[in-house]
Amino acid sequence: MDWILDWTVAQSRLGVSVSEKSFTDMDYADNVAFLAEMLDFLMAGLLVLQEEAAFLGLQMNWKKTKIQQIGVPRLTQSTVQVAAENVEMVNDFVYLG
Repeated sequence: MDWILDWTVAQSRLGVSVSEKSFTDMDYADNVAFLAEMLDFLMAGLLVLQEEAAFLGLQMNWKKTKIQQIGVPRLTQSTVQVAAENVEMVNDFVYLG
């Protein structure tokens, strides 16, 4: 999984900058949170993740995939389409919920 995440980050424009530090993702077991400054960057990163996972025989579960938007401007849509699948936009996230 670490290889897939490293490759995904390297092939996309994922990440947010805080002061002089850059943060791209947080992961624990099979849960991953990608950080991105723009929705388009996140969606492109998710496509890279899907392609790299498929190369190793793994599949994305788009029903469990959520996008949480923080900051402004806020999007009003409830879903976005990634890889011909609807991904839910949420206001909060419950870890292991």
